[in-house]
Amino acid sequence: MKAQAPHLAEQFGDIQGMLRSGYGWLKSSRFWLLTIRDGQEKAARAWLAKLVESGVIASANDVGKSRAHPIERAAAIAFSFSGLTKLGCMETKEHPFPSPFRSGMGSDVRALLLRDNPRKWRWSDVDGVACGPVHVLIAEWTPKDARPLVSDVDEAVFCVIRVENDPCSFQKIGDGKDERLHEAFGFRDGLAQPVIRGLRQDDGVGLSQAKDDAGTLYDDRVVSAGEFILGYRNEYDELTYCPNVEGWTQSGRARHPGGRFALNGSYLAVRQIEQDVKAFDAFRAANGQGICEKLMGRQANGLPLGWKDDPSKPISDSKADAFRYRVEDANGFTCPKGAHIRRVNPRDTLGVDVQSSIKSTKLHRLLRRGRPYREDSNGETRKGIFFIACNADLERQFEFIQQRWVRNPSFVNVHADDPIVGSSDPKTFPKVLSVPGLPSGEEVSLASFTTTLGGGYFFLPGIAALNFIVGNDSSSKSAASEVAEAAAS
Repeated sequence: MKAQAPHLAEQFGDIQGMLRSGYGWLKSSRFWLLTIRDGQEKAARAWLAKLVESGVIASANDVGKSRAHPIERAAAIAFSFSGLTKLGCMETKEHPFPSPFRSGMGSDVRALLLRDNPRKWRWSDVDGVACGPVHVLIAEWTPKDARPLVSDVDEAVFCVIRVENDPCSFQKIGDGKDERLHEAFGFRDGLAQPVIRGLRQDDGVGLSQAKDDAGTLYDDRVVSAGEFILGYRNEYDELTYCPNVEGWTQSGRARHPGGRFALNGSYLAVRQIEQDVKAFDAFRAANGQGICEKLMGRQANGLPLGWKDDPSKPISDSKADAFRYRVEDANGFTCPKGAHIRRVNPRDTLGVDVQSSIKSTKLHRLLRRGRPYREDSNGETRKGIFFIACNADLERQFEFIQQRWVRNPSFVNVHADDPIVGSSDPKTFPKVLSVPGLPSGEEVSLASFTTTLGGGYFFLPGIAALNFIVGNDSSSKSAASEVAEAAAS
């Protein structure tokens, strides 16, 4: 008999809300990267416990209570592997955490796989960068101009990196009233998101409306819950593996592989990506907006290339995502094969036919929850994306996309990295790029438009596990708490 996962709808109260929504109605965001100073483990745990008790950590149940009156603030907390061990959460020998998370994005082995250079980063999830490995990631979303949810971080307890919101990231499209998210190069962001089966959230529109907008292509973006939430069935129809930690009192007999500690959690691949706006603007001035859109793979307003809809009338995310490549644009004359969005989501072009291709692509989808950020210092403004990707399998999802699609010069034989977020290594980044549709032999000279400033892998726990980590587990003080206190003494 096939093992059954817990019923997802019954677990909404234990799933952190960012897995259900990107909080598009909350126009301000901040990200806190905290390193626990040596000897301050007990104080750090107490501060985190207080934050959790304050009620700002939204659940999937909170997000879905009312579309008419959505929640007015939200936060999420995640931990690096070193952060979990710093707080006394020790993985069990029987059910350890997966290798990518244990080693960290900033480790030598991951850097080799991802073609990164963490030694130049400002922060990481491993030792050797700045003041030490980042242990805790806190994301917060609030209304525009609202006070931060996190405001009392004691720098005697934590080494703090604060990534601020870009107040210009939400912009109106045409004469529409709604503001939509845009990244620093001027393109609409946050499109082409997968829809988690059983946890649908269609950005403020009802399910029936979203299906009407996308038509027969709606199911192209519906992905099994186990691709993003641990303990549920994935696109292989297998229950995802869940690590366990010592002292977890709710272990019991798990229906899924592993233990119960990581049930309802997810892994976050996080990167702070700085965008060279001046270089991109100079490229646009020299080559035109049309070429920029060819590199990105979409029009600036979010419409797919070649669509003739009225740009002054915003269309829904579902409609903007309802397209394929194999029949309409197999050779890449409209959207080049090496364009950014075609690399990160090849849609129906990978397999022998449309359906096998879509099924294959669903094995490598990411749920993006990042936001544009802005830094003002010494009279200079720097912008970028604080990228967050939720996934249940770091190797098969985030790392596969980075290694095999984004930073693979041999991707569909284009002999170049991703033109937007490809490697800044001059040995692999293309000096020129051929763009189909231009006169024969014509090439476009490229610059390196982005730089990675930091990165790390984090575990986003379910809310019960979060309370256990910070010492709010009412059933017992937990072995993890005792280990942390012993380390601090």
